[in-house]
Amino acid sequence: MQRRTLLRAAPLSALALLMGPGSIARVLAADTERVSLAFPFDVVSWDPTARIIPQATSLYKCVFDQPLQYDERNQLAGGVVSAYQWTDDSGLELALDFRDDVYFHNGDKLTSEDFKYTFEERLKADQSLQLGFIWSGIERIETPSPTRAVIHFSKPFVTAPQYLGFAGSFILPKRYIEQVGMEAFLAKPIGSGPYKLVEYQRNNRVVLEAFDRYWGGIPTLREVSIQIIPNPTSRVSALQSGQVAFSYALPIRDALRLGDMPNLTSALTVTVDTYLIHMLDKAPLDDINVRLAMHHAIDKEVLSRALLDGDPQPLSMPSPPGTPAHDEHFSMAFDAQKARDYLARSGYSLSNPVRFKFFATNGVHPVDNQMARAIVQMWSKVGIQAELETIDMGKYFQSVAAGTLEGPALWLWNNSTADPELYSGSYLNADTVFSVWRSEDVMERLRPLLVERDYANRIAGYQAFERWAVEQGYSLPLLQGVSSVAHTTALRYQPFQNGWMLPSRWHV
Repeated sequence: MQRRTLLRAAPLSALALLMGPGSIARVLAADTERVSLAFPFDVVSWDPTARIIPQATSLYKCVFDQPLQYDERNQLAGGVVSAYQWTDDSGLELALDFRDDVYFHNGDKLTSEDFKYTFEERLKADQSLQLGFIWSGIERIETPSPTRAVIHFSKPFVTAPQYLGFAGSFILPKRYIEQVGMEAFLAKPIGSGPYKLVEYQRNNRVVLEAFDRYWGGIPTLREVSIQIIPNPTSRVSALQSGQVAFSYALPIRDALRLGDMPNLTSALTVTVDTYLIHMLDKAPLDDINVRLAMHHAIDKEVLSRALLDGDPQPLSMPSPPGTPAHDEHFSMAFDAQKARDYLARSGYSLSNPVRFKFFATNGVHPVDNQMARAIVQMWSKVGIQAELETIDMGKYFQSVAAGTLEGPALWLWNNSTADPELYSGSYLNADTVFSVWRSEDVMERLRPLLVERDYANRIAGYQAFERWAVEQGYSLPLLQGVSSVAHTTALRYQPFQNGWMLPSRWHV
């Protein structure tokens, strides 16, 4: 993936003209081993397997470990699992080798039994856990030694390694939970991650302390205080006033402006995430003419230039440039007249517009609500009247899972793996809790890809599937994602191509 990072700095002497002595002192606190950060949302609970919310992955990865992990270049690498191997030719048996130097925060050693507990025992005992929707095909897990586990699947799960580094795949401490109970664990969670949770105030503050036995090395930032600030303007103000040393998911213009200020810098990183509109298989979107008109009426180049500094490329298919299934020759171009023609086929026009509700979050990601408003304006010019409603992230996930979403929704789809199964193969898969569009013609084409073991055939199959899905109007991809942050120049921030915010990888 292409990545652009903008770094701007100015002499500290000018800072006094803009900020008082107390603010300067707080900014300079980033020169120590303690740092305060501003983040837009909290975890739903401290059980990272209960709800699969990719936006909270960065917070969970501070406290818990995943079996495998993605590096800053989005390459899958070893985590607490040092090696893995398929031991059959059909994707039914996966062997994992665990490190022998991984400890939970209470001193217990992490073993294959903790993995079995997390991925088999708990999921079979509590079917409400969303991790179980992903790993429902596990038949059993053998643990021949503390450092080895063998997963036996009831059906092929060819992307199991990719999922082991994403989507709620965190290892929980079996012995500790059985000793204290789940309620006590949620009140005082422990993991094997780089930080221990030492203080927590829901929707307010998360305080982390470096774990001195972390297998990956003790983090340079020894104490991290994460302020939960949903409003993006408030996150900007928190950094500008010196309340925090780092702010995440900022409006692009604000990030660039902050980057021009003394002692501050900004970073825009084009990610493997994708802005898209989740299409809904309910009236009036059950009409292909409406769906295709919606797509052709959106000028994605304008959205990129006006809202995201022109960094992200417009998308015509779910898999963005630089990912395995992207097809650079396929295009779904902006064409307002074509959009009007499609609407006319179904009896709609500027004087008789098609109407529906349109949902978007506000401040969860850079320019989410601004982009939604711009799209509504573009639609209005061809005969589409969308009533924009702001939706809370938690309510959105609940509505999707329950099938009660009332209209299409603008979303930044997080896919840390860049694998097509976690783009179209997830949000168009009617068998998952993440799908919004659900139809059998999609599943007829998708099911064979979910079990295809030959990598080249699988990627080629997904390219064809994604082209078809867009041509049917089942998927409406918009733009590559952008991670937008600003921070003090004293803080050495490491951007990730999947947009993760991981303070354990930063330095001062």
